[in-house]
Amino acid sequence: MSMINQLPFYVVGIPLFTALIIGVLAIVQPKLVRLTGLVGIISGAYASLTLFLTVQQSGTKYYTFGNWPAPYGIEYSVDTLNALMILLIYAVSLLAYVYSLRSVIIEIPSNKHGYYYTLYFLLITGLIGITITGDAFNLYVLYEICALSSYALLASGGKRATLATFYYLLIGTVGACFYLIGVAYLFIKTGTLNMGQLFEHIPSIYFTSSILVAFIFINVGLFIKMALFPLHGWLPNVYTKAPISTTCLLAPLGTKLSIYILIRFYFHVFGPEYVFQVLNIQPFMVWLATLAIIVGSVYAIFHTNYRSTIAFIIVAEIGYIIGGLWIGHPDSIAASIYHILADSLMTLSLFMIAGTVLFYLKSEKTSAFALTFRQLRITSISLVVVFASIVGIPPTSGFFSKMYLIKGAFAMGHYQFIVALLFSSLASLFIFFRLFEAYFYSKPPEPAPSIIKEDRLFTLPMIGVSTGIILLGVTFNYWFSVISRIIPVGLR
Repeated sequence: MSMINQLPFYVVGIPLFTALIIGVLAIVQPKLVRLTGLVGIISGAYASLTLFLTVQQSGTKYYTFGNWPAPYGIEYSVDTLNALMILLIYAVSLLAYVYSLRSVIIEIPSNKHGYYYTLYFLLITGLIGITITGDAFNLYVLYEICALSSYALLASGGKRATLATFYYLLIGTVGACFYLIGVAYLFIKTGTLNMGQLFEHIPSIYFTSSILVAFIFINVGLFIKMALFPLHGWLPNVYTKAPISTTCLLAPLGTKLSIYILIRFYFHVFGPEYVFQVLNIQPFMVWLATLAIIVGSVYAIFHTNYRSTIAFIIVAEIGYIIGGLWIGHPDSIAASIYHILADSLMTLSLFMIAGTVLFYLKSEKTSAFALTFRQLRITSISLVVVFASIVGIPPTSGFFSKMYLIKGAFAMGHYQFIVALLFSSLASLFIFFRLFEAYFYSKPPEPAPSIIKEDRLFTLPMIGVSTGIILLGVTFNYWFSVISRIIPVGLR
């Protein structure tokens, strides 16, 4: 087989074997762990970019393990949707890994670095595997690989993170069980776990109670995993107590992968006809997303801890994506998928900023940002860029996703969703001014604080993410043209 045909395996195999090699090096040669990880993540990123470009040129790629065809074997299928997600995962992972080269030294004991990075790459393996698999049960197995890795990585933050991680473990297990029960109903009714074959079998049994029950269980399980209001309670608690090195990887990708799975099931398992016509629950879901945006924004305003504020901004952003998806207009669906890319970069930037402020100024209070603007120049510029995107100021990526979400909602008559989007933008603007006003209105300490020269391993990833936020906006036409091929014909 040619190298191109092996790309679906490479994007999963590279982080897996990197994790195994790091696990061995952690025992015999710990000094090589960081270099090995960097080589592994760069190699995986290159493979993901090559795979994305190949799919754009020649269409969907398939890879069967051991040449066992579905449904007897596990099939990897890579179309435009998951090729885009794989590229996103590697882009975020690469930037987060470079940032972690410094942050892990600060947060994690030196004798545990090798084990930490082993789990780090196992988490990346699970995230890629979830994206690429075409088997509903194999997806559950990979979900658990992600979960187990993330539990250990989150708990590595010490006593402060242990209880929050245990709570996350309990909630995550419930979500996974709901998903698995839903898949079991599909298997009992259709006799297959292959997503492509499920898509072929389900239309003939649309109106059976088993399919409805499966849909409900899978949705509730994924809503828990993505922290959609009102099932979001675990997220602020975990993200405010976990190590920054871990949240820089998990926060941008964990919830977004659950949304990806939801989109995959809506478009390529149950089918758009069942989701948007047979069920007739669009108004309810759009209202639920509207409430998620409002509640997340209100809670973000009233928190004075910076990481808590970020956590509730994420809750609101999830409402953007789910609402746009359920509105069902081509513009809103495209904007939802585009916002997965934009919000992943924004979330990564927010947590990198949180880490830099915490490491240098030893505070997570919003009041500490008076010193941030005085002492941490690159961090301050990154903060301005990311909040410009969250508010929706052109040419950042957040502007274009909001513009198309509003356009789709207006076309379908969901005016309450538009009001929620505008309220969220104003709330984000208020949060930014609250951070920024401290610089102008607080009395400077005596003697005047000196400018801190930030570590390059912090500033380079932050500059990279800020550039990505702007470039994603400047090139929005290209990304929307790619995403338009993802939307099923019946919804265009």
